Amino acid sequence: MSRILEIINLSSSARNFIGGQLSYFRKNGGHEVHLICTPDDAIYSFVEAQGANYFPVQIERRPSPWCDLKALVKIYRYIKRNKFDIVICHQEKSRLLGTVAAWLCRVPVRVIYAHGVLLDTMHGSKRRFFLAEGKLVSRLAHHVVCVSPSVMKRRVEIGMDKPHKQVLIGHGTCNGIDTQGKFNPALVSDVERRQIRDALGLAPTDFVVGFCGRIVRDKGITELARAIELLVKRHPDQSVKLLVIGEFERRDAVPQATADFLQLSPSVIFTGRVPFDEIQKYYTPMNVIVLPSYREGFGLVTIEAGAMGIPAIVSRSTGCIDSIVENVTGLYADIEPNDIADKIERFFDPEFARKMGDQARRHVAESYEQSDVLKNTLDFINQQVNGKSEK
Repeated sequence: MSRILEIINLSSSARNFIGGQLSYFRKNGGHEVHLICTPDDAIYSFVEAQGANYFPVQIERRPSPWCDLKALVKIYRYIKRNKFDIVICHQEKSRLLGTVAAWLCRVPVRVIYAHGVLLDTMHGSKRRFFLAEGKLVSRLAHHVVCVSPSVMKRRVEIGMDKPHKQVLIGHGTCNGIDTQGKFNPALVSDVERRQIRDALGLAPTDFVVGFCGRIVRDKGITELARAIELLVKRHPDQSVKLLVIGEFERRDAVPQATADFLQLSPSVIFTGRVPFDEIQKYYTPMNVIVLPSYREGFGLVTIEAGAMGIPAIVSRSTGCIDSIVENVTGLYADIEPNDIADKIERFFDPEFARKMGDQARRHVAESYEQSDVLKNTLDFINQQVNGKSEK
């Protein structure tokens, strides 16, 4: 039995990015699993369900030298005390603190997950700082698991990783998705579909454009909002609705005009945050989902929607570009209102949309089924632990 520690910033990130990995490693690999992240009320039920050992450490997202030093010392002591065989670190701050602590403790296998290329939307000294930090962390790690092929390519292009350290598990994503027991349109009854539409105030004739994610500039939501305004003007006889699932964030906040449109326009249905247990039902009213993001690790909402039979329009940005098969499961669009609007109009044809939705469902089930991704991840973990990286 080997000891595995995963480190991540927040419990919400643990649920989204780590998900059922810990339980899977424990049950199917016989490993002892541990988790470090910032404590909150939700974390205890999560680790109990995973059968994991939890050690709370306050990990600040923003630079905070004193708090970061305290967190580093706590992580170092925990690793030293437990003599882990492998430490896996996610997200920028957790990757930095966790990998440095694991290197100081000479943990035999040090793995980082690259969930995206954050600095692609940074400039100047801030970009240079994060690039230097990323290079340091990559050097201290034995392996860099990238969640998509384009993330792999981009990190090499900017000199962050050496290619021989990079790993792509399967076709990508961190955990895949459950295409059989959760994101499966056959599991949502006609009654539930009507209830969701009624709850959202949707008429049977409404054409629904979906957006799901953090409401920030980087997601391209401002450009999508303007595209919806264009469509409403172009098609006065077609009822176009934008269904927005997500929460506003202060960091990288959208312009006030965009916030006002999303909250006040009769063409927008704004749900706020939807519990993960219910999210699959909220994809069902959509005719198409749009993710015109400036950067992603992997367009996870795209494949969630695809598993529910909903085609997608995405940007060609890192991460997004991997989440569709062009002209098969979706379309690419420039991050520009007119092009987004033009691509949405193509899905006014119900047969075109249905065909792409069916193909999206098949593609996601074949490429990103969670059970396959978890098996491949455990195989990778076992290979590294059994081989014990020489560094």
